[in-house]
Amino acid sequence: MPRARKLFPIYGSSLANNMLSAIVHDRVVGHFVADYVAEHDRRGILGGPARDRELAETVGREILLAMIVEVHEALPSFFGKKPKSKLKAEEAEAIDTFFRELLAALARAQNWNGEDRRQFRRDLALYSDFRARRQKAANSRKKGTLPDEEAPFIARVALLLDPSMLEQARRSARKFYGNIGQMARQHLRKTLG
Repeated sequence: MPRARKLFPIYGSSLANNMLSAIVHDRVVGHFVADYVAEHDRRGILGGPARDRELAETVGREILLAMIVEVHEALPSFFGKKPKSKLKAEEAEAIDTFFRELLAALARAQNWNGEDRRQFRRDLALYSDFRARRQKAANSRKKGTLPDEEAPFIARVALLLDPSMLEQARRSARKFYGNIGQMARQHLRKTLG
């Protein structure tokens, strides 16, 4: 049970702070937008400080959603197990407690009211359902391709970024999305060591 002790709730708060710090202080969104603007010569999507702040907040929220789903998927591996169904009861409870504290710490740090929390949980369910469908499709096929369903992150970020050049924005968001999982797992390893 040493891993369960290591996952006690304070680590959920710590991970929340690490994720928010990466998004805000490391300017993850700012770098993504700057790269997009430079690569596609789309200076017109920049609208000054108010637009930049709004874009950073909304895309940052999408990053949090994608990271949380990735973290939830990765947590059983800290017990040396892949599927959550193979966890012992106390291990599953430790993960659930950790996850609840992660979400509560994000809500506190972002000063979310009740409606903000409900919306975030609704969007998190959307992201989680997508992941579950992809996982189920991957498990049910030996070989072949997965259904051509796009992650909610890609469509939503593309629409926020550059609605008039949606396909171009989608390609950039898809590439960016590939880095989110890696970033989430890196922060999880750093937090849980």
